[in-house]
Amino acid sequence: MLTGKRIHILALAAIAAAALTGCGGGGGSSTSTTASAGALSKQELIAKGDAICQQAREQFQQLQQNPPTTAEDAAALTQKLIDITESELSQLRQLTPPASAESSMDDYLKAMEKNVEVLKQGLKAAQQGDATGYAEAQAKTVSQQVERLQLARSVGFNECSRPAGTAPSGSGG
Repeated sequence: MLTGKRIHILALAAIAAAALTGCGGGGGSSTSTTASAGALSKQELIAKGDAICQQAREQFQQLQQNPPTTAEDAAALTQKLIDITESELSQLRQLTPPASAESSMDDYLKAMEKNVEVLKQGLKAAQQGDATGYAEAQAKTVSQQVERLQLARSVGFNECSRPAGTAPSGSGG
């Protein structure tokens, strides 16, 4: 059974994770985005990617309205975060970037995948009632937020990996 202090740690960690993992989870294996005749223009890639990421962030924000109070709640929240992020990642993988953005897109998708793996570590810890392990996993995902944001910006995205509650960057491309 978790103590009040551990529940508090879980709740704070889950709130931080929900706020800062938006649009930048990840956890699959195939990151290749081979350019082809069907490649999007840079503007199309940014518009479609940002729309995908905006939708994911809105889902994250809805989840934040009900912070977890138990290990079970933290596990359920983390599973939902993973599901949203994996869906987002899957949709982003379906976008074929122009050759000029292919490398940046691959790097961004890899960072998202890395984040989903960390979220899964947090899920396992929450399921086991390990508040410390859960908090450590959430802290790790938060600490990698800046890198995901920078990688998203290198693609040209304004909405992807943007922490909840912040305005989009004024520069596109």
